[in-house]
Amino acid sequence: MVSCVVTEREYRSNIDDTRYCEFDTQCELSEICSENGKCIASTQCLSCSSLPHALSLCYHGLCLVGMCEENYHDINGLYHDGCEYECAVSEDGIEICDGYDNDCDGRIDEDTNILTDPLNCGECDNKCPVYDNSEALCVGGNCYFSCVEGYYDVDGIPGNGCESTECVPTADGVEICDLRDNNCNGVTDEGIIKDSPDSCGPLCTECNFPNSVTQCIDGGCEILNCLGNCQDLNGKRDDGCEYCCEITAGGVEICDGIDNDCNGYTDEGLLCECPDGMALINDIFCIDKYEASRPDATFSNPGTDNSMAQSVPDVIPWTNTSLQDASDACQNAGKRLCTPEEWELVCRGTELSEYSYGNDYNPTTCNGIDSFCFCGPGSSCESADVCPFAHCYQTCGASFHYVQTGQFPDCTNSFGVFDINGNVWERVQGGAGRGGAYNCSDSERLHKCSYIADWGTSPISNFGFRCCFDGD
Repeated sequence: MVSCVVTEREYRSNIDDTRYCEFDTQCELSEICSENGKCIASTQCLSCSSLPHALSLCYHGLCLVGMCEENYHDINGLYHDGCEYECAVSEDGIEICDGYDNDCDGRIDEDTNILTDPLNCGECDNKCPVYDNSEALCVGGNCYFSCVEGYYDVDGIPGNGCESTECVPTADGVEICDLRDNNCNGVTDEGIIKDSPDSCGPLCTECNFPNSVTQCIDGGCEILNCLGNCQDLNGKRDDGCEYCCEITAGGVEICDGIDNDCNGYTDEGLLCECPDGMALINDIFCIDKYEASRPDATFSNPGTDNSMAQSVPDVIPWTNTSLQDASDACQNAGKRLCTPEEWELVCRGTELSEYSYGNDYNPTTCNGIDSFCFCGPGSSCESADVCPFAHCYQTCGASFHYVQTGQFPDCTNSFGVFDINGNVWERVQGGAGRGGAYNCSDSERLHKCSYIADWGTSPISNFGFRCCFDGD
């Protein structure tokens, strides 16, 4: 057990400092196995939260939509909007033509073709009339009829159907595509192609949908495939492949206001801007650049205004906080406490190091118990070549104390977040402290990004915090 000098309490880590692995499955679900064989927080898992109407899941870096709320469904297959489709199953989930999505698959009346179905022509329950001596037809959503063998529509009046048993030539006796026996040879529309995109169905419709290659199936025009960079995103045939988009950034969505993966969404699942005083982490969430301080804190005074947390340099950090204090202060600032996974990701940085600044402990980089050693004339360490030096407190003693935010400029990494190791412990969701403090006797161990100090949720003198933000 390792104790902190000032408080004389004992910290403990509820996991080993280093968790070794060969495969992702040997790590927690929110972690992945890094190239150097260590379990680390997965960047992708950090975005697996707060899904609309859904329970989110993360499987070693893969975000999944779990169980949807009642009457909500994940239709588009995209993670970021959760279960985006509200629909109550009707008709026992059997799709009928009634203008409703009975089976809640995101499509309405998909089993009925209102362009060709005589019972639902143009719209549900619109039945094409059956005239005398004829058969009802639905073409392009409009009702027509064709005469049965031996009968003819001589007068061209639909109401009386095929009124004659004698044929009178029409169209100058030249057979055309009009469902009539123009040349009176007893055959209707003979020799006329009705199954090609150029001549499709009973009235030889030309299939022509924008940005697409068409086909004629069962007397109706359909989209075979889209041309170029176009897609049929809305599923409507009339406007063809209406969405034209060129894949950029290798098809990976980035913050640029462009639909990089051409799925109809721009910058989906990403956070592209942060409030003032925060750093953007992998386009997923924001974290305070500095340890939290009170709104009226100064370089020499911690302040007394407990209304909300701020993230600014050169002021005394907020200490002696409980989990509730920290959570409320972040919430009042329009933010929230960071999750353990978020905090560790930022601490390790893009290099996945043991400390924010690297893998090797350095007592001068961040504020710890070895940062202000007694090495001057008359001290027992007067002859030391370098002061401070690792673990000098145990040898010479040190004037350890917390400092104003951002006073150790090298205590950072490429994310631009300061003092995440040392100075004060930082509470995360759940209440544990991370990053070590200015007064821990073994800063080399307790300042590690992997170390977890779990003392419960009550106020502790050297416990501070910082806030996170994900746009919600």
